[in-house]
Amino acid sequence: MIQEQWAENGDVRLHYLDSGEGSDPALTPVVFVPGMLGTAEDYRTEIESLAPRRAIALSLRGRGQSEPSDEGYRFVDHIRDIEAVIDASGVEDFCLMGYSIGVPYALGYTILNSSRVAGMILGDYPARYPTLEPGWIKQMAGRAPRPVLEALQRDSGELLLWADLPVINVPVLLLRGDQPGSLLSADDVTEYLVHLSQAMALVFPGSSHELWEPDRDRYLGTIRAFLEGLDAQVREDES
Repeated sequence: MIQEQWAENGDVRLHYLDSGEGSDPALTPVVFVPGMLGTAEDYRTEIESLAPRRAIALSLRGRGQSEPSDEGYRFVDHIRDIEAVIDASGVEDFCLMGYSIGVPYALGYTILNSSRVAGMILGDYPARYPTLEPGWIKQMAGRAPRPVLEALQRDSGELLLWADLPVINVPVLLLRGDQPGSLLSADDVTEYLVHLSQAMALVFPGSSHELWEPDRDRYLGTIRAFLEGLDAQVREDES
């Protein structure tokens, strides 16, 4: 059963979905970090398809049901949102999946908390946080409240994370599409493989940035297979 839950980062109340009740504690949990304007609700299908594995999906500040913030939308603020949800949920030894701009957020969290993460899935985005140009607000109009879009643009700034990746010493799955619109290039994949000691990469033929299109079963099955690999590694380490 998927439950609505809440966490607090300072005075910002954050919404997340959690299938914790009734989940199998022997299976590696997974935490989903959406893209820039994604929400926890976007991951209901993933959560349901992975049962009885515990799965958590969060909405960052100002997105979905999470409250907006008066203090800022900096890169570090989003990392602290992830920390707040993970701390509130009590989840341990989990796989962290970031999609699109959720990838640098997830990487930022893991770089600072590498001992808490058992594995990562990085969906179609390089290890960098971008500067959002003013025109981005017009492109995203209607997908989030305008004050949130303005704050995200204002507080954005180019940040490269490649040099920090070697501290991540867990299995990492890189996913990218091979069609125009994919945001993870072949060169980016090579850069990941240079800096991550346990990374592997998969290309989804026919997919662009929306990795679940045109084959949602392939997308879900790939996530499931990677998580089952983490389960097997845990059993091997315990034996």
